[in-house]
Amino acid sequence: MYVPIMKTRAEELNVISKMNNYFSDSMIPLIEIIREEYDIKFEKNAETGEYIYEKKQGKKRRSKVKLPTTDDDIITLNKISERLNGKKAFVDFFRFNEREYDNKTFKNIELAIRLSRDYGFYKKRMLEIKDFQNFIPVISIKEGFAISKYDLINLINELRKHNTSIAIRITDNYLEDYYEVLEDHLTPEDYILLDIRDKHVDSKFLEIEELQDLETDAKKILLNSPRSRNHKNGDFENLLFTKKIDNKVAVIYKDYDLDGFGDFGGLKDVLPEEGGSNGMGAALGLIFSKEKNAFFSVVNNQTILGVKGFEYVRSEILKRLQLLDVDGSCTAIRRIKEMDKTFGNWGTWNNLTLTRYIQQQAKNK
Repeated sequence: MYVPIMKTRAEELNVISKMNNYFSDSMIPLIEIIREEYDIKFEKNAETGEYIYEKKQGKKRRSKVKLPTTDDDIITLNKISERLNGKKAFVDFFRFNEREYDNKTFKNIELAIRLSRDYGFYKKRMLEIKDFQNFIPVISIKEGFAISKYDLINLINELRKHNTSIAIRITDNYLEDYYEVLEDHLTPEDYILLDIRDKHVDSKFLEIEELQDLETDAKKILLNSPRSRNHKNGDFENLLFTKKIDNKVAVIYKDYDLDGFGDFGGLKDVLPEEGGSNGMGAALGLIFSKEKNAFFSVVNNQTILGVKGFEYVRSEILKRLQLLDVDGSCTAIRRIKEMDKTFGNWGTWNNLTLTRYIQQQAKNK
């Protein structure tokens, strides 16, 4: 089984919508919910029932006046379900502590911040997953978010009332602490997701052996984030299969008799931050090959070009179709071919990296 891990940012949500036909019992995405989606409503004239318009400063056209959003307008899970089109997904109401990420000025993730600070709210949102039969709730245990064994068992039992399957996502340093709970309270329909974060799989062989030895009928999945946050785009090799991303987890999980693996599909495990890019930076394209279990890297180190540098990235990829898309079946490369006068931005190419990776991992399933 392969588990692509995706946050609820625009491009990853777009990938879910476009690539859900690849999802199945052998490929179940793990969706980290970091922000809410709302049903946007507009103000109407009480007498006529017609929409009220306003002309904002700097705009030529009038627009409808939006009403303030309320908790009753939240449609986060509904929208995710629509994008999945009935396919299964692990759903993780994402919590984090600031030590996990270098940036401190997080942007538009008020939901994740509230979930992180209020266990009662976190539990309430977890229990909402019951309304979606294709969702598998994920209880996440990691630094700053350890749960007492009593509370964990209680939450498992409450979720069990309405959910066929439950997943426990646990970082390797906590596995031993919850051994008995995992052995005694999970069923063959459940999942244990051992998360070794950005550590190389070889450095965690003892912890992975612990997972292997766990006496449970639950499915065992190994999660990893092999692309380091410390590597900037310009650090990658040009026109080579990069050594900056060691994708060994995608093959070694079988050596431990595990049921599958998961990763971020070639993306970094980062959160949105204030400021973002100043328009400059190295344009990077990463094209995964399942045969080589590696990413072909194309980078334009003329950082002054910013997103204009993707014209070079595109041209070099299209020169190598015999290497990267010999049968012409790749969805990502088809989209690269269709680019005309604009060649995308950072988000576009993250989308393409993830799209390619999902399609490649679906090969020979």
